[in-house]
Amino acid sequence: MPRFFDDYSNTYLTHDSAAGRKQQRRGWKFRENFKLYYQKHLEEWRSGPMGLASAQQDASNSNNNNNSMMMAPLPDGWIEEDDGATHKKYYTHEKTGERSWVRPGFVPPG
Repeated sequence: MPRFFDDYSNTYLTHDSAAGRKQQRRGWKFRENFKLYYQKHLEEWRSGPMGLASAQQDASNSNNNNNSMMMAPLPDGWIEEDDGATHKKYYTHEKTGERSWVRPGFVPPG
């Protein structure tokens, strides 16, 4: 009988069926290994460019709720645009065409 390897739990399944995979993924060993698998990348993701974009969006959302703190104006040549799919702001440099989810010159609060 063939055995099927499950990447997250580092185990072999004896049966590869939807019901077998569903039952296996409910187990404590799978959940624990799933957390360990993604935890090793978590700090990298948080410190990466999307981590900064996420921090900026959180700060922007808190500024919308609390108008006492305002964002600094954009540097010359940069324009703010709305993404139609995610409804988030992104920034484009008019001369170079460079695009970024992170506001130019943004420094996370804290």
